[in-house]
Amino acid sequence: MNLPLLKIKNDLTVIILCGGKGTRLKPLTVKTPKPLIKIKEKTILESIIDHFLDFKISNIILASGFNGDQFDNFIKSKFKKSNIKNIKTPVNWDIIKRINFCVKKLKSKYFIVCYGDTFADINFDIMIKKFKKRSNKIHMTCYEMKTNFGIVDIKNNLIIKNFKEKPKLNIWFNIGYFLFDYKKLKLFRSSSSFKKLITKLSRSNQLSAYKHLGKHITINTLAELEKARKEIDN
Repeated sequence: MNLPLLKIKNDLTVIILCGGKGTRLKPLTVKTPKPLIKIKEKTILESIIDHFLDFKISNIILASGFNGDQFDNFIKSKFKKSNIKNIKTPVNWDIIKRINFCVKKLKSKYFIVCYGDTFADINFDIMIKKFKKRSNKIHMTCYEMKTNFGIVDIKNNLIIKNFKEKPKLNIWFNIGYFLFDYKKLKLFRSSSSFKKLITKLSRSNQLSAYKHLGKHITINTLAELEKARKEIDN
């Protein structure tokens, strides 16, 4: 590992957003926070953390809300000898407020913020190197949308001129994993919601896309959880 990359990792803190109620995953989330739902033998959160640790990124904050005490037990059970900490925040807080509250307790120069219900096998070494070339931007990790349907091109006379079976759509969506340096924190503090922040950043050309081409799993619904359990071995 080259020195600049190692230096960034040593001054990098990951904030994993774990505060929501996960209402679309009920009844599994009546008492259990969504990041602690298991896909086979591992919780979603454990898979996310293990992937960061594989890349020697070890300063990790869990920004919890709903049933936050369960994350204390999770750390003691799975990552007792680690730099992982749980910062509890009110359940009804917006993501932006949770981030700002956590950042006040940190002294890192670089930050990754990601969702506690989304796993992606990102090569963080490559991501950081690309970020350094455009460190004046906030990196947003994006994934290409795919369809399970055959797409047809229909002309005015109702003649089908083209057919594509389950194509990639060249439409990219946000899967989290935001990478930025401390100078951008003033933008976070001036926004009332995370949604407004992302909109503001995009309109002012302050966002840079990191296109992830590997695996991606997001768990929002019972159907997505079942699909993830079938795909996780791959």
